[in-house]
Amino acid sequence: MWWLIWIVLVLAALGAAVLLALRLWRQVKALGREGRALSDAAARLDGAGEDVGPVRPVHVPGVAGDPLSLERARTTRERVKVARSVQRQGRLDRSAARWRRYGLLDTTPAPSVVRDRGN
Repeated sequence: MWWLIWIVLVLAALGAAVLLALRLWRQVKALGREGRALSDAAARLDGAGEDVGPVRPVHVPGVAGDPLSLERARTTRERVKVARSVQRQGRLDRSAARWRRYGLLDTTPAPSVVRDRGN
């Protein structure tokens, strides 16, 4: 009786090995097809750049552009920095007033963080 069980187990193992080998063979064939397609695409790309002239850099307006746009970006940045520091000072003043109401801050004024246009 044991010989029958062993025969079934060996046949099942052989069948699993055949199925595994078949799947592996199909994957190797698919990999070969993809490799051929990739080499064809690489050959087309190699030949595509020969008839094109030198590439000119694309002009991008902005901070790296002309001096006028650079100056405009600097003034905008300064304006934003000043507006943020005014907002920050307002928050500091409000929190210092709230702390004074609760007796947590004596008569010490809130520190000034407002930026001048020169800073």
